[in-house]
Amino acid sequence: MSQSLIKKFEVGVFYILSAIIVLYIAVEIIELVYQFGKALLTTGDTTTRLLITKEQTALVLPVFFNILIAIELIDTLNIYIKEHSIKVQSILLIGLIAIGRKLLVLDLGHADGLSNIGLASIIIALSLGYYLVKKN
Repeated sequence: MSQSLIKKFEVGVFYILSAIIVLYIAVEIIELVYQFGKALLTTGDTTTRLLITKEQTALVLPVFFNILIAIELIDTLNIYIKEHSIKVQSILLIGLIAIGRKLLVLDLGHADGLSNIGLASIIIALSLGYYLVKKN
C-alpha cells in the first residue's frame, strides 16, 4: 500500500472518530442538563444541602467529567493528525481527569484498602508524570 493511501485512510478514521466523539459530547450535554434540571426540580434531603443532595451531585458530576475527557480526546486526535505525534501531557491529563471522575463516584467507605492504595498509586504516578512533563 502506498503512503498516500495509508495517510488518507488515517485521516478518514480520524474524521469518523471525531464525529462519534462530537455526537457523544452532544448526548452527554443533554444528559448533564437533564440530570442537573432534575436535581434542581426534585425535592430531596435539603437539611444538609441547599439545592442539590449529595446523591444528585454524584449523578451530575461524572457526566461533566465525561464531557471533559471527550473534549481532551478530540484535542489529542487533532494534534496527532496535524503533527503525527501524541502529546504525553495530553494523555496524562486525560488520565488525571478520569481518575478524578472515578474518585467522585467511588464510595471509599466500602472499598477495600488495596483498592484505595492502588488508586493512590495511580494518582501519584499520573501527577508526578504530568509534573515532570510540564516542567520540561
